[in-house]
Amino acid sequence: MPDPHSLEGKKALVTGGKRRIGRGICLALAEAGCDVGVNDLERDADGEETLRLIRERGREAELFAADISDSSQVEEMFAAFLERFGRIDILANNPFGGTGQSFLELTEENWDANLDIGLKGFFLCSQQAARAMVEQGDGGCIVSTSSVHARRAWKDDTAYGTAKAGILRLTQSMAVDLGPHGIRCNAIMPGYMNTDHVLGTPAPKTGSIRKELFDGVPLRRPGTPEDIGRAAAFLCSPAAGCITGVSLQVDGGLLAASPGVP
Repeated sequence: MPDPHSLEGKKALVTGGKRRIGRGICLALAEAGCDVGVNDLERDADGEETLRLIRERGREAELFAADISDSSQVEEMFAAFLERFGRIDILANNPFGGTGQSFLELTEENWDANLDIGLKGFFLCSQQAARAMVEQGDGGCIVSTSSVHARRAWKDDTAYGTAKAGILRLTQSMAVDLGPHGIRCNAIMPGYMNTDHVLGTPAPKTGSIRKELFDGVPLRRPGTPEDIGRAAAFLCSPAAGCITGVSLQVDGGLLAASPGVP
């Protein structure tokens, strides 16, 4: 009986894939059987390390440098990916853009960085992937990294949260329009993550963000890139063959306990 979790022979592109959650998704897809294209803004040591780790798992890998908020660069990237791998079965949208700012201090530049990369870029890449999948004629999967910030507001998350909420709505629209073509579209909502841009941020007074954050999480631990990667691989596998248009919380119970979260 075939393994319902196997992605053997599939071709995947992961945007924002060279570090953190992106790398976790790349490696989980590779372990499930995918050859993986890795997108990020530029080729550097982090990107080369991600390629090495994918190849170490016996899979083909290539890095595609492109700004996903620029439609011409997105078109060129997909043309290069299809030339290199021959087809696309999976797109994982992942990049993060911008930083947190309070509503009264929020700049147009910060708003644009969050929305251009974190929402417009997801749309541009998803449209290119979907067009290729429709032409191939045998379906495909698109999975997008949103956030618990899509479901409730935290201090200083106006632009970021707006982009992440938009991903959930975009995912639903894509699921409805692309379902007749056999293309499944889902989103993942990470909670507090064990990555340097979260745990490396000192909390006020304590000097450590860990206790302040995780006392309010039922599982009392952060998520990891591996957690998100495994969720993405599952959603793209035959085991999830009737799942589309959903938003999967991978947050240790954070949203369930949200009234008690600082």
